[in-house]
Amino acid sequence: MSERRVSWALLGPGLLVVVLGAAWLLPELPALGLEASDDGAPAGMGATFDELGPDPLVLVGFDADIGTYAEVRPTVRTVMADLLARDARIAFVSLTVEGRAVALAEQARLERAEANANRLLDLGLIPGAEAGLVDLTKGIRPGENPTAQAFAREVAATGIAAFDAIVVVGGNDLGPRSWIEQVAPRIEPVPIVAITPSVLLPEVLPYVASGQLAALLGTPRDGAAYRATAEVGPLERLVEPGGPRPLPVLIGLLVALGVMGQALVVRLIGATRSLGDRDDA
Repeated sequence: MSERRVSWALLGPGLLVVVLGAAWLLPELPALGLEASDDGAPAGMGATFDELGPDPLVLVGFDADIGTYAEVRPTVRTVMADLLARDARIAFVSLTVEGRAVALAEQARLERAEANANRLLDLGLIPGAEAGLVDLTKGIRPGENPTAQAFAREVAATGIAAFDAIVVVGGNDLGPRSWIEQVAPRIEPVPIVAITPSVLLPEVLPYVASGQLAALLGTPRDGAAYRATAEVGPLERLVEPGGPRPLPVLIGLLVALGVMGQALVVRLIGATRSLGDRDDA
């Protein structure tokens, strides 16, 4: 290896750290932020919650996928804080084991943050896939000795009709599509909103266009815009801290693309020279 290559190999990582550090100290550039969006999705979610009235009851169908949950997790946590700031009572239910695991983790996080336990109800895991969803429309049986006793009695007596809205946290096979197809036709009209990773957009966007989904936060941009406008007041502790600043991320991506491009060019040049040497031979 030549002295020049050795120098770049030693200095390159240090220079990258210096550049990223300088980018971190620069002021924010609003145009680079994910929340810089004209999309009406975040406003639609807020407007739907505004129409619920005082002390709404909200059913959360929590069936996130562990592999894609990181994309929607900050948005889910802000939605929970937003609803609790509106004095909502929230009941969690899952239809998949994976979704149940994530739901339990989020409920434990709310308990650690000292959210009002009387406004949270765990309805557990309902087996049976879509058949379980149909059973949910016929009656709800809260678990034994729930903390929110009054909430549990109301839900047990009234069933799914007690709820003013349904929030579906998707990612698994049993997501917004299943709720719209299996639940919506069997109950009185109630707004259904969804939070999904972007991979589910082809599946859920038609339901937004038809109005069967009252609102959807289905991309990182939607989530960032919603988080930037949600007013949670003293429940800020329930919201996930802000993510990485966009400028350092952008510089890091450009550097990574440059390194990969350089490696590709070097390999192409090497392959071309090898072919030329063979032809000469």
